[in-house]
Amino acid sequence: MTRSRLEFAVAAALLSASLMLSPKSIAAPQQPLSNSHSEFCSEVQRRLVDTALPITNVLEKDYETFKLSKPAVSPLRTHQYVLRNERLDILQISCKTKTADHLRSAHGASAARDPVLTPRACTDIHRAMVLDIWQAMGPSERASAKIRPAQVMLQTDQLSYTGSSWIKTKPEASVGADGKLRLRASALFAEWEDWRWKMMPESWRGNHYCHLVSPEEIRRRMLTGS
Repeated sequence: MTRSRLEFAVAAALLSASLMLSPKSIAAPQQPLSNSHSEFCSEVQRRLVDTALPITNVLEKDYETFKLSKPAVSPLRTHQYVLRNERLDILQISCKTKTADHLRSAHGASAARDPVLTPRACTDIHRAMVLDIWQAMGPSERASAKIRPAQVMLQTDQLSYTGSSWIKTKPEASVGADGKLRLRASALFAEWEDWRWKMMPESWRGNHYCHLVSPEEIRRRMLTGS
């Protein structure tokens, strides 16, 4: 094993331990999460539920349209919105996806991950992003990076229970006095078969929404330490 590969393997193991969460295997990616792209939220959907179904990812150009959008289960459709600052730097990516139980209900048991497994959270996507970003860095970037994967702390998702409250939230990224980068996603999660939501409209059930810190912002903070 080369030094760079060994370094990555050790960093990945340390990151997993530092999260203090149960280990969760993420399906082999079809698209990287190391940078923003037009299929980012379809890849988020795949990694959240381990689905091989074809996905249409709709890119929303303004937040008002994104707020009104709803993902669809058949055919599977996700929605994506990218938030930029005044310099056009990408700060946040928001994804609207479907839950595993809704996909299984519509497409059969093999359409998504086994129901005995704990559902994945938006923080699992942040984890995958950090590792993808680190893997995509060249040797010189890794050597000069101020924050390595083992110094990234993933916090539990901030959960909302209505779309109107979720759209007002944002993901969080901050570097503390200890030099560690803390990432927190904002989520809405309502499973299709959860008895608590049976009285809710069908358009609301079976949805998993994530506000995520963009890979560009995570990479910048890992390189600069700020």
